[in-house]
Amino acid sequence: MGHKLFTPAFLLLAALPIAGLGQTSGAIQQSDLTTSTKSRGGITTEAIQTTPLSTSQPDAVGILTSEQTGIPQNFWGNSDPAVIARLVEPYFDFTLPEITALWQRIALSEIDAPTRAGQPGEILSARVAHLLNAGALDQAEALLNQAGPSTPDLFHQAFDVGLLTGRAQTACADMLRNPSLAPSLKERVFCLARENDWTAAALTLTTAKSLRQIPELDADLLTLFLDPELFDEANPPPAPVPLTALDFIMREALAMPRSGQALPLAFLHQDLQRETGWRNQVIATERLVRSQALPPQRLIALYQDGKPSASGGVWVRVSAVQKLLRAIEDGQSEQISETLRVAYRDLNKVGLSFILADIAAEDLDGMPLTPSGDRVRFRLQLLHTDAAELVTEFAPQTATDAFMQAIALGETPQSANSDMEAAIRAAFEGTTSSNSLIVDARQGRMGEAILKSMTNLVRSRHRDPAAVETTIAALRIAGLEEEARRIAIQVMLYLAGPV
Repeated sequence: MGHKLFTPAFLLLAALPIAGLGQTSGAIQQSDLTTSTKSRGGITTEAIQTTPLSTSQPDAVGILTSEQTGIPQNFWGNSDPAVIARLVEPYFDFTLPEITALWQRIALSEIDAPTRAGQPGEILSARVAHLLNAGALDQAEALLNQAGPSTPDLFHQAFDVGLLTGRAQTACADMLRNPSLAPSLKERVFCLARENDWTAAALTLTTAKSLRQIPELDADLLTLFLDPELFDEANPPPAPVPLTALDFIMREALAMPRSGQALPLAFLHQDLQRETGWRNQVIATERLVRSQALPPQRLIALYQDGKPSASGGVWVRVSAVQKLLRAIEDGQSEQISETLRVAYRDLNKVGLSFILADIAAEDLDGMPLTPSGDRVRFRLQLLHTDAAELVTEFAPQTATDAFMQAIALGETPQSANSDMEAAIRAAFEGTTSSNSLIVDARQGRMGEAILKSMTNLVRSRHRDPAAVETTIAALRIAGLEEEARRIAIQVMLYLAGPV
């Protein structure tokens, strides 16, 4: 059985039963969570349902079981819960696809809480925060639905997710029944207005302003939201910093200009609507596909939606993918090889080359290509779930290719020709390093060691051999052999440069 070298969490969500629900089919009654099993065969929408899980350990709640993800049940060991929460929350953009995918699987997994006592729900809230930081709204909503709003932080997160998905009815209804749930008066006024109780909303806002119970900027925005005719487009109020989900939704409803700063990933789902311009849709989808909040097929399909209206920037990638797909239809080997090389180069610059993996595996497998086209196909097939089967017959043209092929086939490379290769080979031979993170992993604090080592690897821009060796070694101690091999290959690809 081959090593599956790229398995995003959203594929597991669509395909597998949900933790705590036995063998019932589905997951997430929310928006449709879309996946696709073929690169150009359309997107399959699967409705998934969850129910809150009654548990005395909210931090153990998950929607994917340990058996489904391969993550050990005792992953956290006796780590400090506050440390785990701090480590799991960040999302790192432009990192290796497997680091992004593994982090999301950790966030979604049903794992025992640390044996050391901590604040209940602290790790769960941090896991939800990670998903929101990555723009994974459907995944965050699924986890919150499973957990239930058992703490004020979780309720606030559920409210934000509801705002951004357009499904805030439940959170608003709960808040209006129990005003103590409201994070602030701003949310209560918004929910009153949303429920068409405009008189109560205006009275609450007026009272809060007179008693100075609400910041002036919040009061001004709520006043315009309740009475849009007061909005002067010539003098829009400045966007607050930081911009909350509620601020963003109200400003969008009033068609206020955006600040010009890059929006948080969770806010980008507003730009996926058909009424949004094609360019903005592409930019938003690229970012959400890179964070693995959306499947790659969404982007491939969107790239084909029109004709680039300009050159440079995003249109370079749109044009490159369109030319590749046309070349595949024409069936000319040299043309396919050249357009594949260009598309790989242009997408690789923005961390999106992995979206071509299905095309390389399905449309190009076995097709005669030029030597350079064959090497690009090899690199892309290394990212595919069936990499071991796909690259078995590849004839390596360089020592680096042979090294990556050996890892994909589940072997230990026979030799190393750089410090990075030596570090990777040592990790698969059974590292002799005894640094503190490897010691932590061996003593049962596997999750803490893996998150710390991956953080170090990302911060080194994937160039520190010691960080790579530690990450791979810690993953292998936890029994995550496939993840270790994915990361090793992707480090090598990252450093390899263009073909």
